[in-house]
Amino acid sequence: MNNEENKIDLTKYFDRFYRSFKRLRIYILLIIIACIAFYEVRAIFFFDTTYSSQAVFVAYSGDQSNIYAVSEDSELLSTFSSLLTGSQMQEVIKTDLNVDSVNATITLNQVTDTNLIEMTVTSSSAQDAYDVANSVLNNYGSVTDMVMSDVIMTVIDTPTLATSADAYPDYITSGIKGLIIGLGISFVLTFLFAILKNTVCSGDDIKNSLHLTNMASIPYISTNKIYKKKTSLLIINPRIQYQFRQAFHDMRISIEQEATQQKLQTIMVTSTLPNEGKSMVSTNIALALAKKNHKVVLVDLDLRNPSILGMISLADINGNITDYLKGELYLEEIINHYNESLDIIYQVNSYNDASDIMLRDEFGQFMKTLKQKYEFIILDTPPLYMLEDALVVSQYCDSSIVVIKQDYASMYDILDALEELNDHIPHIFGTVLNQYKPSPFTLDNASHYGYGYGYGYGYGYGHKK
Repeated sequence: MNNEENKIDLTKYFDRFYRSFKRLRIYILLIIIACIAFYEVRAIFFFDTTYSSQAVFVAYSGDQSNIYAVSEDSELLSTFSSLLTGSQMQEVIKTDLNVDSVNATITLNQVTDTNLIEMTVTSSSAQDAYDVANSVLNNYGSVTDMVMSDVIMTVIDTPTLATSADAYPDYITSGIKGLIIGLGISFVLTFLFAILKNTVCSGDDIKNSLHLTNMASIPYISTNKIYKKKTSLLIINPRIQYQFRQAFHDMRISIEQEATQQKLQTIMVTSTLPNEGKSMVSTNIALALAKKNHKVVLVDLDLRNPSILGMISLADINGNITDYLKGELYLEEIINHYNESLDIIYQVNSYNDASDIMLRDEFGQFMKTLKQKYEFIILDTPPLYMLEDALVVSQYCDSSIVVIKQDYASMYDILDALEELNDHIPHIFGTVLNQYKPSPFTLDNASHYGYGYGYGYGYGYGHKK
């Protein structure tokens, strides 16, 4: 059992890494391109082009019979090599070539089991390499005679002037190196992002961290020609996918059952942050209930940023709710009849003094009147984490539904918002996980469509705003 739990936890980390990678993919691509470009530019402009001139000679003592055999004196060749590459030789070369510094590197390598020595002189200039090599061969005696006068040098191959560079920039290798470095940086950044960004990705996250049951997971629908308009994201759209309609079918049954048991009538739909899809959810809940002949009213109470009109509109729109609350219109003048079961009360224009107008006695009377006229009142309210508007509305509600966009709001922000909401309203139906994309790594059993009720307990883990 423990092994299975560890396996599930591991797949969740893979899932978060995968989602973080998808979210950061543009930045990852830019990082990789920048690293490849850096190494390619370095190869082009900073590649150290060198030229070499080589000579082969044999060094032996005067009494040695076979000059090519290794001398019995093991120190002879090593001492000879040290003298030719040492500082004294450098001074001799400077004097011989009449230069201030030797623009070359001298290296000597002994051919195995022989007295043959291969001298390679490397420089950024082919001519300098050639001149230094000749200078060494012509003037070696002025250095070696003082230490080992009996050593003789015989040149086998004389130096030649290089006609091409030793090597050229390897653009393929540089590009591969940049790619590897870029991938490494991207992996580290993605890993840190996945660990630090604690968001809701599944129904299990909602169950384990928020202590609520996810009522449904609304599948992600990509924007294409079929769904260009927001009105396409409604259950009345005949081209909407089956899973989308099924999610609201399950929520409707859940609401009906719980409303009967708990005598619930007024339901507010909110979210933690803007752009999580609460207006889409509230509109579809109202449509689903009305489809079963419940008398429903959908009210746009997000007065600062009204959205219901963008989701579902009529040919003729009657008034703003704020006009009624200010006493400028009667209730009948702001009610829009969508069909026999569903009425809609719009807020067409943005109204910045939302909290003030909803604190008036007229708002309380408005909510009381709606309860007398309708079986279900669905309120589209502002996000919880931004302003106090939603909390003002909550005191008139029987329950709430919190919309959570997958991998969007921080878990800490959601916990804080739910904690405040729970202080104002005793009952929470649960959550709706919106724009849900299943992970290839995780079996998210809690995210499948089904019934579930939550009562909002246990929110004491978030940080205070």
